[in-house]
Parts: sequence; structure tokens; C-alpha cells
Amino acid sequence: MKKKLSVILPLTLVAMLAGGIEVANAAEKSYSLVLSKPGEPVSIDIEVYRGSITLVGYPGDTIEISAKTSNFLAKDKDLKKVKARKNPNNSQRSTEGLKSVKNQSMRLQIEEKNNKVEISSEVSNQHVDLVIKVPQRSSIDVELYKGGDIDIDGISGGLELEAYQGMIIAKNISGPIVAETARTDIVVSFIDFSQTSPSSLTSHMGNVDITLAKNVAANVNVQTYQGEVFSGLDKDFIVVDEIKKYKKGQKQKIVLGGIMQAKVNGGGQALSLISYSGNLYIRKGK
Repeated sequence: MKKKLSVILPLTLVAMLAGGIEVANAAEKSYSLVLSKPGEPVSIDIEVYRGSITLVGYPGDTIEISAKTSNFLAKDKDLKKVKARKNPNNSQRSTEGLKSVKNQSMRLQIEEKNNKVEISSEVSNQHVDLVIKVPQRSSIDVELYKGGDIDIDGISGGLELEAYQGMIIAKNISGPIVAETARTDIVVSFIDFSQTSPSSLTSHMGNVDITLAKNVAANVNVQTYQGEVFSGLDKDFIVVDEIKKYKKGQKQKIVLGGIMQAKVNGGGQALSLISYSGNLYIRKGK
């Protein structure tokens, strides 16, 4: 996680999530988290090593967490690496008379203080599917390293999302949003567009596909190095130059071209779409 909180939920909760399920081949758990300050802003930070994350905004004032985990079966070459580390001299202990005990426990940690919530699952051999209902006003920060997708619906707060293998799908949001994927697509639909700070969507090897509600006002900037740009907007894109000046040392940076911009509904805060090898799709919604 980016920063740890000084106070965590009672250890009984962590213990309950860690070992309270004795169901063969799976572990499931639900928990309703009551916030310290109902009605006030909520900040949620989620970090999962392997799995999928679904976040749904609703007009309530608790956080409803549903988690389902299963053991991840590593590939043979990964197991060999682990064995090599554990047994540097190729020595093996006898297992005669012993039986293998499969780990069916769940390791999911939840921390909360003053409406700042952290949820984490950092066990590398555990795949965890999280479905979390959160207050619509929540600000969300998510990192997902391996496994499935990040799926967001109906959240009006700020979003910071990173997926290293899966897609990022965000529906019915207002932003601001900063999202990045390594290999897959980003798909976002805006019902409104926050003017508090700029938004950016970056996919290194995938496509970026957005839909803007008809009332959205924004400066839409597009940049792709190997892909194409497809637009359903009424406004045309024009080439813009980037000029940055730095006070220290009087340094200047000038980039001629490379970025195209369309001022939607008169323009507004920046919404930057970047793909290094994929396409960009800009659609006009209702």
C-alpha cells in the first residue's frame, strides 16, 4: 500500500477473515464495515496481488465487502524456483506417514481510521475476487498486479487505478480519473466530468475507449504512437504544441505537434488519452 494507517481494525476481524472458513476448494467471506464518520468524505485504498476487483457505488453509508478466494496453482517452472530457494543443497525431508494439507484459509486485511480505508491481499498464491459496495462519494485508489480486471460503476469521487495484466472498466463516473494498464484496454464512460483536476487514461499495449455524456465540457487530448484515433465528437481535433518553462535555470521545453486536442462544449479541464501501440476511441453518449 502507498501508506499505512496508524490504527487498524481489531485483530479479531483479521483472524476471522484469515481462518474462519472451512469450505473445500474455496473460501468466501462477507463483512459490513461501519465508517468512523458517516456522511463525510471517504478514501479507499485497495491493493491486491492476484485477483479481480469490482467496486459499485451506492447511496449508503457503510462499505460492504464480499471476498472469494481460491489457491493459485503455480506453473512447474515457478515451483522449481521456489524449491531451489528452499533447498539449496537439493536435500529433501521425508514425507512418509504425512499427508498434504491444502490451505483453504483467506488472508484479507482491512484497516479503517477516520473514513480512510485500506483493503489488501498480498498473498502470491491466493486469487481473491473482491466485490465491494461503497458510498458513491468515495475516492478510490486501486492497484491490481495479476489476475483479472478492475471494474468500477457509479462512483463520483476521484479515481486512481493501475492494472498490470487485466483491463480497467469504469462506468457512470465523474472523475477526476488517472488510470493505467500495461497490456490491456481501458474503457470509461463519463456521466459528468469533474473540473477539479486533470484526468488521464494511459494504456501501453492496449486501446483506450471512452464515452462522454453530451453535457461534458473538457479539453480532450489524444496521443498515440503506433495506433489510430477514432472520434464520434462534433468537434474536430487540431494539433497543439506543448510549451513548458522552468524558473530554475530558465529551462524551456518545447514539443511541436504530437498531441491533438478537441474542445468539447467550449472546453474545460484536460482529459488526456494515451496509447503507445493501441487505438483511441472517443464516443458521444446521451
